[in-house]
Amino acid sequence: MEQVSFKGRNTRKIKKIKLNYGNVGFTILKNVQFEYAYFYLIKKYLKYFFKFKYALGNYFKIWVFLKGNYPVSKKSKNSRMGKGKGAFARWIVKLNQGHTIMEFNNINIVRLKKLNIYWNKMLKFNLLIVFNKK
Repeated sequence: MEQVSFKGRNTRKIKKIKLNYGNVGFTILKNVQFEYAYFYLIKKYLKYFFKFKYALGNYFKIWVFLKGNYPVSKKSKNSRMGKGKGAFARWIVKLNQGHTIMEFNNINIVRLKKLNIYWNKMLKFNLLIVFNKK
């Protein structure tokens, strides 16, 4: 009987990514989870980043596809075993590989690349810039 390798069993290749609304989007390359509080930092930075008009002709549009979809509970440090899971602590966002986080329409690509570099440093996971072919 031959030995079977299980090294690549949890990795899937990203299939064709389809953008629903915009013509440029950010897609996740690996399965990630991060706290929902980081999403507020992202929104705050987006307001700062797009304070002026960085569009190609018309105003740009942004669609965001993130929700806090996983509650985390925590027991107090000095509590004993049993008596339930504990109180609600915070929300976590769990995203699968190939999920599109944001879509943009009529946006300057140079600004989008700077935004991508900033988020890769801040969130510690890689984003892929996807273009919609028309």
